[in-house]
Amino acid sequence: MAGVAAAIACPILIWHDLIDRLVSSFSLDPAYLLTAWTGFALMAVGVLAVLPVALTAGGNPAGRFHPRRRNTLAGWGASFYLMGLGLVVQLGAIAANF
Repeated sequence: MAGVAAAIACPILIWHDLIDRLVSSFSLDPAYLLTAWTGFALMAVGVLAVLPVALTAGGNPAGRFHPRRRNTLAGWGASFYLMGLGLVVQLGAIAANF
């Protein structure tokens, strides 16, 4: 569970200036939403996919609420998070030049 909390907190702590700049120039333009927020959305989807795995860690594998496809959820979560991380790093590099 600490890993999920770190996955949520680290991007906010690292890119708080970038998030402030994106929020201050917010518009409902589809191009803006796609280019500015896709990375953060992918990271959020990754955290949401890993959350059931983290919440049931150490539980009974035959239990009612235990996810049946734990490895699949963990893999998808890690993949989405890393794809989003790559996009946010690129967005941060581009925004640093403007």
